[in-house]
Amino acid sequence: MKSRFLLSMVLTVLFTSVTAICQTDQGDSLTLNQAVQMVLSTSPSIQRAAEQVAVSEAGVKVSKSPLYPDAGVSLNYTRIGPIPAFSFPGFGNIELAPANNYDEHIGFSGTVYDFDRRQKSVDLAKTEVRSSKDRLELVRRDLAYSTIRTFYTILFLERSIQVQNDEISTLNEHLLMTKKKVAAGTATDFDVLTTQVRVAAAENEKINLGNSLSNTEIVMRRLLGLPQDAPLKLAGEFRESPVTLNLDSLTGVALENRVEVKAANDQIATARARYDVASAVDNPSLHVALAYGFKNGYEPNIDAWRGNFAAAAQLQIPISGVVPFFGGYRKQSMEEEANAGLKAAESYKTDAVQEVTADVQKGIVDLRSSMDKLQTTDITVQQAESALSLARIRYDAGTVTNLDLLDAETALAQARLMRLQALYKFVVGRYELQQAIGVESW
Repeated sequence: MKSRFLLSMVLTVLFTSVTAICQTDQGDSLTLNQAVQMVLSTSPSIQRAAEQVAVSEAGVKVSKSPLYPDAGVSLNYTRIGPIPAFSFPGFGNIELAPANNYDEHIGFSGTVYDFDRRQKSVDLAKTEVRSSKDRLELVRRDLAYSTIRTFYTILFLERSIQVQNDEISTLNEHLLMTKKKVAAGTATDFDVLTTQVRVAAAENEKINLGNSLSNTEIVMRRLLGLPQDAPLKLAGEFRESPVTLNLDSLTGVALENRVEVKAANDQIATARARYDVASAVDNPSLHVALAYGFKNGYEPNIDAWRGNFAAAAQLQIPISGVVPFFGGYRKQSMEEEANAGLKAAESYKTDAVQEVTADVQKGIVDLRSSMDKLQTTDITVQQAESALSLARIRYDAGTVTNLDLLDAETALAQARLMRLQALYKFVVGRYELQQAIGVESW
C-alpha cells in the first residue's frame, strides 16, 4: 500500500513537472489548471451528479425513519342516537352513554425489535450514497481530462497554423524570387505556376486547420460555460521529458485508484445489502403502542371527562417464514433477484479490472510510441533543414530545379508538423496514462 502511494506521488510530481503550463503576464489568458478548475466548478453535469448524491443521502434519512417511534394527537367527536338507556324502578331512566361523545388523546407507537430488518434497509441506502459519489467522481474525472485534451488540441492547432504560416511565408518569398528570375530569363513560367500551386495548397491546409481550431474552441467554450462569442486565449506550451514506465507498478496503482474499480466494489456491496434485506423480509417484529387522553362516557357520570390510557404490545411472526406459500414465495424471489444482482456486480468488477489493466497497457504502449516518434522526428527535422540548406545553395548555383527546392521546403514544413504532432501526442499521452492509473493532475 505504502509503495503504491509513493509511486502515485512520484508520478504526480513527474507529470506535473513536465506539464506544459506557461504562466504568462496576460491577464486574460487561461492556464491549464485554471481551465480545469473552471470546468469543475461550473459544469451542469457535475452539479447534476452532486444533486444525485444529495438525493441518495436524503434516502438514507428516509430509510432511518422507521427506527423512530410515531406520535400523534387524535381529536374525536361522535353524536349517537338513540342513547342506550333502561328504566329501573325507583331510579327512573338510566342512560348508559352520552349523546355527545368526546375523545382526545395522544398516542405513541413503534417497533421495538425486528431482528435488524430496518437497519439492513439503512445499510442498503448507504451503499447507494457511495455509488452516487462514485458517479460524481467519474463525471469529474472525465470532464477534467476532456478539458485537458481539448486544451492541448487547441494549442496544437494554433502551433500547426503557425508552422503553416511560416511555410506560406517561405513559399511567397520563393515565389517572388522566382518571378524575378523569370524576368531575368533564368527561370520559366512553369516554375512560377508550380510555386503558386504549392502556395495554394499550403493556404488550403491552413484553412482546414483554422476550421478544426474553431470547432475545438466551440467545445472548449461549452466546457467552460462561456458564450460562443467570448474571446478564448490559452497560455501553455508543449515540453518533452523522459518518463520511466513500469507495467506492474502502474497497474497496481490503477487497480487501487480507478473509480471504475471502486464503483464495482460498491455495486457488489449494494447487491449484498439487497440480499440482506431480502433475507430479513420475514423476520418477526415486536411493536408497542401507548395512548393517553381524556374522554367522557364513563360511569357513574357519563358526561364528565376522565383521564384514560391504553397500552398494547404486538408480536408479528409471518407464517411465510415457515411456509413460503403463504407469502407468495416473496422472500425466495427477492433472494434470487439479489443473488443475480450480486453475480452481475461481480462480473462487472471482473470486466472493470480487465478494462483498467488494458487501459494502462494501452497508455504505456502509446506513450512509448510517442517517445520513439519524438526521437525520429527530431532527426527528420534536422535532416530536412540540412536538405533545404543544400537545395537553396544548389538552386542559386543552378544545379537543381525549382521543383527540387519546393520539395525540400515542403519536406521541412511537413517534418516540423510531424514533430509537433508527435510532441502533442506525447503530452496528451502522459495525461491519458495518468487517467488510466487514476491519478489526478489538477
